[in-house]
Order: sequence, then structure tokens, then C-alpha cells
Amino acid sequence: MRIRATITLAAAALLTLAGCASHTTQRPAAHAAVGYTATQPSTGSKDLIIPGATATQARSAIRDYARTIHGPALYYIKVMHSADAKRYVCRARWYADADAYRAYSGSTEAWPDAWPHLAINCP
Repeated sequence: MRIRATITLAAAALLTLAGCASHTTQRPAAHAAVGYTATQPSTGSKDLIIPGATATQARSAIRDYARTIHGPALYYIKVMHSADAKRYVCRARWYADADAYRAYSGSTEAWPDAWPHLAINCP
């Protein structure tokens, strides 16, 4: 009887320790994150609705809007004739700096000369 009680107590203690061990393995990861500030690259987007816009007008509107962007690393701008249009007139990617360009452009072309950089595409 005494052996059974000892085994039961030992098993309960092991289960308790195993439960604590699983929690302690998760805690250091959470505590490690406290001293580390991970910043996610931020993005944003804006659809500009300009009925009847030409490509020239769309480029101008994109440039005007891009002057108001502050904060995100990458920003998408699109000009459309209507909110439910299936096609866009022009679209652009605004890159805040060289790091954003390196991370998001996927481009092997020459680097832009100035930042922020605006890459406009009008099909």
C-alpha cells in the first residue's frame, strides 16, 4: 500500500513539474520579446476616384497625393474612374527610403536618386 501511495505521489509530482516545464519553456520567449522591439514594415494604400481621368491627370493626382504621405515604408496609390471600376487608370508605389525599396520593389534596376521614390505605372 505504501509503495502505491509513493508511486501515486511521485507521478503527481512529475505531472506537476512537466506542466510547469511546459509553461516555463514558453515564458522565456515572451520575456525575451519584452526587451526587443520588432517593427513591422508598414504599408498603406489609397484609391483616388477621378471620373474620366486621363493618364496625365492620373499621374498628376498621384504626385499630388504622394506629397501628403508620411509614416509608412510603402504606400500604394491607384487612380480609378469609379469606385467599382474593374481597371485602374494609373497606379503607383511610394517608397519611403532605400530600405523600403530594397524590401518591397523586387527590382534589379538602378536605384532611385532621391527619397522618397514614386514609381508610377499607367497601362
